Amino acid sequence: MPKITPHPHVDWRGGRPRFKPGPQLRAAGHQAKDLRHEDGRWFSRGEAVDWSDAFCKTLAAARKAEQEKPKTATAIAAPRYGRPALFTVGQMFEDWYRSPKFKLPHDAELRRRQVAARIVYAPKSIVDFKQKARVIENDHPDLWASPVDALEQAIVFGVYEELVASRGLATARGTIATLSVALGWAKRRGKTKFRMNGGVNPAQDLGMATPPPRVRFGTRTEIETLVAVADHVGWHEVGDMTLLGVWTGQRQGDRLALEDRGLLNKRRVFRQAKTGAVVAIREAPELEKRLAASKLRRAAARAEALLGAETPEERAAIERRFARIILNELVDKRFEKCMWQTYQGQVYSHRFAEVRDMAVRGIRAENGVDWLIKPCPTLKDFIEPDLRDTAVTWLALAGATVPEICSITGHSFDSATRILKHYLARHPEMADEAIRKMIAWHEADGETEIGL
Repeated sequence: MPKITPHPHVDWRGGRPRFKPGPQLRAAGHQAKDLRHEDGRWFSRGEAVDWSDAFCKTLAAARKAEQEKPKTATAIAAPRYGRPALFTVGQMFEDWYRSPKFKLPHDAELRRRQVAARIVYAPKSIVDFKQKARVIENDHPDLWASPVDALEQAIVFGVYEELVASRGLATARGTIATLSVALGWAKRRGKTKFRMNGGVNPAQDLGMATPPPRVRFGTRTEIETLVAVADHVGWHEVGDMTLLGVWTGQRQGDRLALEDRGLLNKRRVFRQAKTGAVVAIREAPELEKRLAASKLRRAAARAEALLGAETPEERAAIERRFARIILNELVDKRFEKCMWQTYQGQVYSHRFAEVRDMAVRGIRAENGVDWLIKPCPTLKDFIEPDLRDTAVTWLALAGATVPEICSITGHSFDSATRILKHYLARHPEMADEAIRKMIAWHEADGETEIGL
């Protein structure tokens, strides 16, 4: 069978395409890779040909731009820091990943301080940056292989418009924002001067559309259903996290990292990992009951772990772990017991989504007819961060002012007002209360004249 060669830069192995750079391209920083879509599907023959055509055009444009540049001393000088002569977008991302901004300390407290001081990126930001970079690499290999100095605003804007059409506005905005951050870092490190864009970051000031803010709060029925399902399937900590979200308004990461340091003047003290803000919240009876049950569930496991500790350091580590209000209570089938470990990665988010999906379907009794937990289809679009909006909304419905709400949840005035603006103005209970106040004012002969 004759060998399929849609282009010299593409090698076919068993009918699957792979980018195979030659010696010159490898010296310029290009690395071999499989030609796949983000979902893992291999490029078809036609897609591989299109990719290689676009790649060759990019190389030709780069060579032309290099030939037309004035041969100044700066231009012909040896590249600094071992930078290849053809510094591509892909190479820029690889260098960025190796920078100190991505090197997170192992110690949790030191990591928190460095993130707060912006010495390193937050772990979630690092994951998001790399996900968005893969969108560029998979969807726009021509841009990925382009020299950074050859980028112009018109090129980046074209990529943005295509991403809006293929992946949606949110992904498009996030991808271009990530590209902009990486480009800004590259310029500060002297790796590019944006020659083709007048020295200006080509990913900035694109006039990208802003998606409408997502504001979704949970009703009492929805929250009660989520907690009931979590308890029914034995994921009690998901129910704890749900009520922590409603009764404290804290972010998911802060709730997962929350340590039980007891109460101070009947208030539970929280420190937000993202902002470093400290808030003290009076503990609601419903939340107090949940946390007491959580402490009771883990008592035996904590005692057993402490008995097995051989050094003071091991005991201290166990105490720190069991001080966490939220621990993963899933039973490990290999050992047939709960390991009581902290949540890592996206495990908790996936578990909450499973509880939500079960709540949407409902849970039937053993007879297959009666409902143990009735379906709650309105939860279909509910996500974990909505618990924070729920806290803001419930506080406002209870009559709390914006400053009072912010003192609990840690929101800025602007973000809290935005949440309230998109929901409370349309809530009939709030409208009824406003009319009651207006009637009372009118019947008391409220004054309409300034009287100056």
